[in-house]
This record gives sequence, structure tokens and C-alpha cells, in this order.
Amino acid sequence: MTAFEGATKPTSIEVDGYEGLLSANRIVEIPSNMQFRADYGTSTDGLPDYTGYAAKGLAEGTDGWLLKQFTYDSYRQCTQILVAYGNWTNHSSESYS
Repeated sequence: MTAFEGATKPTSIEVDGYEGLLSANRIVEIPSNMQFRADYGTSTDGLPDYTGYAAKGLAEGTDGWLLKQFTYDSYRQCTQILVAYGNWTNHSSESYS
């Protein structure tokens, strides 16, 4: 167990996000060695409806993609990003939450 000093104990979320062996907090990054895909639908403003990230070389039809679905308001400002895991081939029919 890691000893903490100070007036405030860490929350359970802070404890779960701490990697003791590395003495660091865990974060999520999209490394440069991953491939990226985007689906713009009928958009002409450059804002995607869907994006996908996967390990370099993973086929578009193979599960293992991190998929994001974007929702925009009438001004094309992003109001929600939902996430799913699956494959790029079926990105528009995946179950996002």
C-alpha cells in the first residue's frame, strides 16, 4: 500500500488511477503509431460524424477499434461524444454510449 502524506486522503478514484510501480497517474493517449479513420457523412464543414483509432495494421473489419460518434447542435458545435468498441467497417451501426 502506498503511504500518502498531507491533510487529505486520496479518493478511491484517485487511488484506482494511480500506477504505484511507475509512481504516476494513468492517462489515455492516442499514440502516433495508431491508425486513424474519419467519416464526415455529408458534412462540408470539416467536422466528422465518426472517428476511429486502432493499432497500426489492424484491418478495418477486425474488432479492436476505439470509435467515437460526434453530435453537433444547429451551429455545428460539438455537444456530445459517445464511445464504442468494435470495427471500422460497422462504425455507423455500433452501440455507442
